[in-house]
Amino acid sequence: MKSKRTVTIEFDRIKITTTLDHKCRFWCELCQAEAEFITKSEALALVKIMQVQGLNVRKECLHLYESKPTQLLICLTSIINSGNNLRIT
Repeated sequence: MKSKRTVTIEFDRIKITTTLDHKCRFWCELCQAEAEFITKSEALALVKIMQVQGLNVRKECLHLYESKPTQLLICLTSIINSGNNLRIT
């Protein structure tokens, strides 16, 4: 006879580990702190992972930075903090 197992995972913190050697760190006016900024494609991948975990990311809460006229970067802290009651420091 097979038994059914249920696993529940609850968390209130997110730890992000990156293997990139070149981190884009700039002053974020809205966070009022130095923050790591990621590209639009990296942000999209992170948002998809967060959505799979049941976390919602609100676009209007994202902090944007234009490093070059053609490159838009997004504040990593703003992605994590956007409407999920999670805070990273």
